[in-house]
Amino acid sequence: MSAPAPALAKAQRRIVTVRLADAGVTIAYLSVAFGLLLAFFPVWFPRIIVNTWQKGDLMLAMMVFTLSLDACLYIRVAYLQSAKPTVLAAMCLGSLPILVVAGLSFLLQGVVAHTISGDLPNLLARIGEEVLAHTYLGLVSAVFLPFLVIRLLQQLKASKFRSRN
Repeated sequence: MSAPAPALAKAQRRIVTVRLADAGVTIAYLSVAFGLLLAFFPVWFPRIIVNTWQKGDLMLAMMVFTLSLDACLYIRVAYLQSAKPTVLAAMCLGSLPILVVAGLSFLLQGVVAHTISGDLPNLLARIGEEVLAHTYLGLVSAVFLPFLVIRLLQQLKASKFRSRN
């Protein structure tokens, strides 16, 4: 009779523990999809990316894509672990993909300016290759880096918790 009633006890949900393997698998699928699109549509796929970049919509499209991919991955991991997403992780997932894509966009503009400044033959093809390569690397970085930061923050929080006890 001294034990608390099960109805009165609070059910504690675990916090989501992000593994880098989850993000790695998603990046592998993303890489395979990108490679297959390049292999099966070698003219059409790069042309769409370059045209989107020329219109100025590539950065926005990458932000929306990586943000939604990161959110879906995080929610899937939380669901599989039956765990509760944290506010800190949600802030990282909300801001870091956007910051990564924006930062890499400025880097891309610098690379394109450097390519244009050189007197190189077949300049349009070289610019297209730079845009395509930076698009792929930007997608991979924007998917992986937020999960890396979340994992590092979780390790830091766990080590602080252990040092207190």
